[in-house]
Amino acid sequence: MKSITLPQSAMSDYDSEIQTETSLVFLGANGSGKTRLGVELEKSLDSKFVVRISAQKSLVMPSDVSPTNIEKARANLMFGFFSDNFDSSIAYKDNSRWGNNPALQLLNDYGNLLTFLVSDNYEQLLHHREVSDKTVEKLKNPVTLLDQTIEIWEEVIPHRKLNVKSGYLEAADREGTSTYNASKMSDGERVIFYLIGQCLAAPSNGTIIIDEPELHIHRSIQRKLWDLIEQKRTDCLFVYLTHDLEFASTRTGSVKFCLKEFDGQQFHWFPIPDNENIPEDVYLEIIGSRRPILFIEGAQSSYDKQLYSLVYPDFVIRELGSCEKVIQSTKAFNVLENLHSLSCFGIVDRDYRPAEYITSLEEVNIFCPRVAEVENLFLVEELLVECAKRFGTPSEKVEEIKSWIIQEFNKFKTNYALEATAAYINYSLNSFNGKTKNIQELDQNLSKLVNDISLQEYYQQKIEFAESLIEDKNYNEILKIFNHKSLVAQVGKFFDIKPAVYTKKVQLIIESGEESILNVIKEYLPQLNR
Repeated sequence: MKSITLPQSAMSDYDSEIQTETSLVFLGANGSGKTRLGVELEKSLDSKFVVRISAQKSLVMPSDVSPTNIEKARANLMFGFFSDNFDSSIAYKDNSRWGNNPALQLLNDYGNLLTFLVSDNYEQLLHHREVSDKTVEKLKNPVTLLDQTIEIWEEVIPHRKLNVKSGYLEAADREGTSTYNASKMSDGERVIFYLIGQCLAAPSNGTIIIDEPELHIHRSIQRKLWDLIEQKRTDCLFVYLTHDLEFASTRTGSVKFCLKEFDGQQFHWFPIPDNENIPEDVYLEIIGSRRPILFIEGAQSSYDKQLYSLVYPDFVIRELGSCEKVIQSTKAFNVLENLHSLSCFGIVDRDYRPAEYITSLEEVNIFCPRVAEVENLFLVEELLVECAKRFGTPSEKVEEIKSWIIQEFNKFKTNYALEATAAYINYSLNSFNGKTKNIQELDQNLSKLVNDISLQEYYQQKIEFAESLIEDKNYNEILKIFNHKSLVAQVGKFFDIKPAVYTKKVQLIIESGEESILNVIKEYLPQLNR
């Protein structure tokens, strides 16, 4: 278990003594004070055991390098200065390494890193030869820090290899047909080598602070790179300062914090608690966004995401798939509102939910549209009228569409009654109270629940309700209870356009800045008060 003391948060009296098995991640937007926090942590720790890797760093890799005294190389790497007394070198760190401007100074120590790695490599090989000369057995060659750095680098970048030459490093393709000085590698290849080397060169049982660990590194290899580095340095505490939500989610098992701001005096941070009900990447996106969140059903390409993004442009909208996940995540996130101070809402399809259940959902910021499902928003009468105008279609077509949908509902009324009854049974069973004194009482409660459901009676009520809507041609109420996703895919034929492009045309009209159709849709969706 590793520990660190953080600056006290200005937000609340959170425990500043942090313990973790792996690492710490501070997630904050640009300008939230991440670099200042890194500087503050570096100052508060023993300089002999802390390495801070700045986001502002030179990636110029020397084309040649020579070994030197290992203590001199170590001091120059850690403090930017060497004196005969290693401890006295520490006093020059702020000036020599950071130019008395630790938050803004461009870190330019690639040469010092290479010199240390080459010197360590040379030192260990000399020691190995001395020991081998005194023993009869043939000893294995030592695996130096340079060897380990190259090993991880080649595992992360499998199509390249690095060779140690006299006075320089050589890069090559795997076949060895193309070789060149490693100083000519790409930014990504050089920064990966730099980060590996810095972390492996860090002192034992130290703290490694990395500002923007994802910089210049392709997303596909970020997790692998830092997993491998952490596996090599299990003795060290890693502190990551990042604005990248995806990177933060790759640090599985780490203790995570949100850094909201640095006001010039204090840091405003709060811990991000583990939450089994919300996927970690989703939770981190919400925390980092500083905008209210709206959980919805469906997938990235669904009507839900497309429409709600237009209706609620100021919200971070995350599609979670099922209505159960939307309900679960919205409730869980709002329980933690005192930590993040962000508003969170959910929207789920009506889906035969009883009125009392919909009311109970609204009490916890979960709402339903005034139609059965999101596809029906494209079928409301006001929207059809607006589309008829824009498509140059006679207004009588709107009445044809309404009559056709009512006829379709008539065909499916028994299916509607059956699904509504099944939903009613499901909601009734979910309300079953199983807290009883004995098995007999439990059996009685269950029998009463089943009898109270009155399945046949409820089914017949739904049939009669459907027939009354059809007879009265109550179009709006039919859209509120008619779950039939294929309807919207057939409406285009009434407007003399390809059926499949109807919804797309509606969206394009909205996106063009035409507010009349968007305002119609808004009337059927909840108003979310931030």
